[in-house]
Amino acid sequence: MDIPKPARTLEEIAAQVIVEPLKLGDPRYVDLSSGRSTTDLGMLRIHLQDHDAAQNRFAKVVFTGHRGSGKSTELLRLEHELSQRFTPLHLCVDDTLLRDCDYPDLLLWLVDSLARTFDEGKMPLDERLTNDVAMWFAETTKVDVKKVQSEVSVETEAEAQARTGLYWLSLKILARLKASIVGSVERRQEVRRSLKNYSDQLIDRVNLLLDNAQRVLESHGKTPDLLIVQDNLDRLPPDAGQSLFIQNGDLLKRLRAHFIFTVPIAMVLAPWNIGSVFEHSFTMPMVKVQERQGQEFKDGIDALVKLLKARVDVKAVFSSPGVARYLARMSGGSARDLIRLLSYAQLTARALGKQCIDQAAAEQATGKMRIDYERLLIPGNIYFPLLAQVHRTKSDWLSDESRKDPETVQAARDFFSQLLVNGSVLEYNGDSSWYDVHPVVQEIQAFKDALAKLEI
Repeated sequence: MDIPKPARTLEEIAAQVIVEPLKLGDPRYVDLSSGRSTTDLGMLRIHLQDHDAAQNRFAKVVFTGHRGSGKSTELLRLEHELSQRFTPLHLCVDDTLLRDCDYPDLLLWLVDSLARTFDEGKMPLDERLTNDVAMWFAETTKVDVKKVQSEVSVETEAEAQARTGLYWLSLKILARLKASIVGSVERRQEVRRSLKNYSDQLIDRVNLLLDNAQRVLESHGKTPDLLIVQDNLDRLPPDAGQSLFIQNGDLLKRLRAHFIFTVPIAMVLAPWNIGSVFEHSFTMPMVKVQERQGQEFKDGIDALVKLLKARVDVKAVFSSPGVARYLARMSGGSARDLIRLLSYAQLTARALGKQCIDQAAAEQATGKMRIDYERLLIPGNIYFPLLAQVHRTKSDWLSDESRKDPETVQAARDFFSQLLVNGSVLEYNGDSSWYDVHPVVQEIQAFKDALAKLEI
């Protein structure tokens, strides 16, 4: 693992501001739990351990939180911590599917990943069963198997290490089908319609492979409890999330393995109520930079400064410790936004010919992020009054004087969902769940004007 050392110069910071999930052993990892004021991660761990495949009890969990809150990093660590109890499989669907991913796409990805991962791990699944499942997918979705066989034959001859047999053919069929739905929206819709016509058979075929995977794990001396973490689905828009998890959640719950699904943060709000489908949901709130009443939350700021210290030598790259704490506070508790602010600040300081990040460079960095948010919040006369209401109440976004007809309520819900998704409203925790406007958004003049009108 080639990880750059903590930056001591502004130029070295560029290598430390790449935003990606941190793998196990990465020295840049910082435990931020002291700043979150929640025990959800601990409860999730215990809940998983309460389930056992041998007793036909499979955990089905949804996990939510803002993008950039560190969910993927924490899930990777959870998988490692539970590796003696579960065999983990971490999956992400292709980015091209993240506007409208549906359950047939998800299950196709799962089948392909199972067959491929077990083969790469030198413990392939049952060859005939895998081929039967792959052929069912091919026949149901009208894949030209003879054409695939011909193409595989040509590829095999061209490869230095030729591979043949039913298992190899199965992997090729699944790969062709995945490529077709990624490359063509029309083909994707056709495949979905075909598989949805046989949803029960689809679930049954996938379960046969999951059952076989558990037997194969046991035969190789590994724990048969397969824990599948389906990451990156939190990036789905609300309508796609509603279709996948609310309308078709019961289908996903029939899968015979332990699952953690990351879901869009808006799914925990009314009217979706994901708890009516998945009985157990866990949330990763933002690190608190302040209490609900407005006073600074020291534990949260300290945790975020530790995150900076894991990437940079704070004494060397900041003019004073207060500048680092300023960036932590202005991030709103978002690890991703903190890294973005660090990146903007070092670029600003270098552009001005400075040797370190001072308060002026840090404030210019927040100004650049403020402009980013201003572009997201158009039309302002719609968004900023709602944002001001959220900031004032820390929860509701409809004033007592607002109309309460269904159309108005639904419009407010839609707007609030957008605000959560784009990060201008952040969720926090403590004695209760509450919301506030991102500190950078609070610097926008239109927000200040809207807030002033509420206080008249």
